[in-house]
Amino acid sequence: MLPRNASNILQHLEKAASDDLSYLETTGAEYFSTAQLIRLKGQWEVKHQLFGQLQRLLLRIVAWSPLWIVGWAGFQWLGWTRVALLCLALFPLSFVCFFAGLLFMRRFFKGKGHLDAVGEMIDAELRKRRVES
Repeated sequence: MLPRNASNILQHLEKAASDDLSYLETTGAEYFSTAQLIRLKGQWEVKHQLFGQLQRLLLRIVAWSPLWIVGWAGFQWLGWTRVALLCLALFPLSFVCFFAGLLFMRRFFKGKGHLDAVGEMIDAELRKRRVES
């Protein structure tokens, strides 16, 4: 049986290797075949598009937060206390959803810089191989 530290290290390495794009960034694109790079380029495009869509969604969610305060004031002025309280409750909920989404994106995508770096590595290696052949 492996010591606890060695077991944790192996689990960490296996987890990192399961994400092909992160594995590509750590090892380098030159160690992958052209077919693998093309497949990884497809994965990268899907992740890049999903990242952009989630980023726009999170920005919309947080952009609504000032409107919840305006809605609270407006409904309070009209005497609609329950609706006003609902708007007031949605104000912090917008921020909680925004920050939870940011944490999810950071964990799943490892940031826009990571995605851009991996995409550039794949493109550069595929261009290099096109020129050589």
